Amino acid sequence: MKVPRSGVEAALNASRRATERLAHLARDPDVRREAQATAEALGRLVGAIRRAGSGNAGPGSAG
Repeated sequence: MKVPRSGVEAALNASRRATERLAHLARDPDVRREAQATAEALGRLVGAIRRAGSGNAGPGSAG
């Protein structure tokens, strides 16, 4: 198993493991709603990481 390089990578890995383990709960509407919100938030996080890596942090950045 690869050691995470950062807290962000560790959080993404934990999220992926939790998603795999909780997949059987997908029939519950609350679980589906929270999973969707989490996926959207992770998408925004990955986008921000990519922008930061390219030197273009985008609107609302502290830089």
